[in-house]
Amino acid sequence: MEINLAVILGAVLAVAAVVFILFLLRPNENKKAQKMLDEYLSGPLSSFEIGKLYERYIGYLHEADGYEVEYHGALNGFTDLGRDLIIRSRDEVFIVQTKYWAQNKPIHEKHVFHLFGTTTHFQLTSRSERRVARAVFYTSARYTDISRQVADVLGVELRNEKFVKSYPMIKCHVSANGEKSYYLPFDPNYDKIQMKCRGSDCFVQTVHEAVAKGFRRAENQSRAA
Repeated sequence: MEINLAVILGAVLAVAAVVFILFLLRPNENKKAQKMLDEYLSGPLSSFEIGKLYERYIGYLHEADGYEVEYHGALNGFTDLGRDLIIRSRDEVFIVQTKYWAQNKPIHEKHVFHLFGTTTHFQLTSRSERRVARAVFYTSARYTDISRQVADVLGVELRNEKFVKSYPMIKCHVSANGEKSYYLPFDPNYDKIQMKCRGSDCFVQTVHEAVAKGFRRAENQSRAA
């Protein structure tokens, strides 16, 4: 009996030591994560990456308002059929295309036709989707007069939205089993996480904010070297 107690005590002490070491290391991990985020945001970004950030920004605006957002473009790449975001409310589903362009590169009618076509295709092929599909275009650029006329006839909604790079990008997500994890914009699973901001999920700007709210870095999310 004494031997068993000694073994149990030794095991307890070993576990406590591991937990203590992890506790000591975690602040360094969080500092490293914040440094990686700072370097990512301050470093040079390709036009593709900037376009993806704009797409995520539009998604963030809707998630913050309680919409369900599917990052269809980021997850499907060139096979996204021109559907960057699929945004759902209780009664409607919005098929969204985003383009972060300079003002001297306007949106033409062909882009409106494309969005209308893929929205119609979605409505016809999504048999289980009972909500009405609406086409919504977001851009930082301007629309030509003809594109506006075409959009008016086809019922495509045209919106202008500037990109705010300082928006809170860190996703703090509570899983179905109650695990609280934060995700950085370059983490592999970042775009797979659907936020429920009217529940326990939230967006924050710094790792410190995430940790203060009880979230820790999601496992297996380190950016490839």
